[in-house]
Amino acid sequence: MSGQVLNIGVDIGGTNIKLGIVNDDGKILLQKKRATDANRGSDAIIKSIVEEVNQPLKDASLAEEEINSIGVGVPGTADSANGIVICAPNLFWRNVSIAPIIQRAFHAPVFLTQDTRAAAWAEYQVGGGRSARSVASVTLGTGIGCGMVFEGSIFHGALNTAGEFGHQIVEAEGELCNCGRHGCLEAYGGGLAIVRDAKKRIPLIGELLHKNHSDVSVDDVFKLAKQGNEQALELTHRAAMYIGIGLVNLINLNSIELICISGGISNALRELFLDPLIAFVRNRAYELIADKLCMRRSILGDDAPLIGASLLYQDGSHDARSSAHGVLIGKRATDTRCSL
Repeated sequence: MSGQVLNIGVDIGGTNIKLGIVNDDGKILLQKKRATDANRGSDAIIKSIVEEVNQPLKDASLAEEEINSIGVGVPGTADSANGIVICAPNLFWRNVSIAPIIQRAFHAPVFLTQDTRAAAWAEYQVGGGRSARSVASVTLGTGIGCGMVFEGSIFHGALNTAGEFGHQIVEAEGELCNCGRHGCLEAYGGGLAIVRDAKKRIPLIGELLHKNHSDVSVDDVFKLAKQGNEQALELTHRAAMYIGIGLVNLINLNSIELICISGGISNALRELFLDPLIAFVRNRAYELIADKLCMRRSILGDDAPLIGASLLYQDGSHDARSSAHGVLIGKRATDTRCSL
């Protein structure tokens, strides 16, 4: 590993914490994963992260001084400048100071951002968006998230809430969302919403799948759709339509060049989801944008947040921290081709 710029990326999820040593090309050289167990509380989780950072350093026979930076992605709103998690509902965190604590344990500077923004940064730096000026990374899973990079910097927004893609309104008097509002995209296209509607519209879904009604997952709905179940097909196409509406809104408002799609739902058969989604967006996006837009599955997949976190030190939008340590801008690729 000598001679390489090495960074540590930490991806804190509601279920698992992923941690890896990553070089500046975005290659994960060593990776570890452990259960999050949010019920332990923030202090215990942060302590375990410090311990987990130490372990791969030992495994790779690296001294702390050989690590250039540590980046952390969290599933919630983060104050990147001060290293504080403002709100992470799935972790039950509010106003948790995490970066300063990790900073005290190591010599390397520590950077923090929302996991979806870290994913977008990874796509821009070393993934499918290496030649783009504007990139959106959309995660389609239990919920719906989005991170954006504009002109070489992660976009946080003046109020630090940019990218709440799943909470745009697609039905004025619609379904209740977990955020407490009505009509959000997530309440129609998120995994929980698809399962909710499947249980309503396919009464015998448990019997069809040979499992308990309460155990039905979004993967099961797509499985039934693959088998030709008409109600399941209607639901998957309906979800693609609503997500398509959200993407058209995002694209038309922000003139996005590249949409990278990840998350469990994106892994469904192309003909069941991605193909109808792309067709919808092509047909509904503003005419001057539609033919120039690139939409694709993420080539980094579930590792994007970890990789992006490891490269946060290169993001100029983290000016409160990066100005103190210097900003290195990585080598850019020039290939503008897009493969769907």
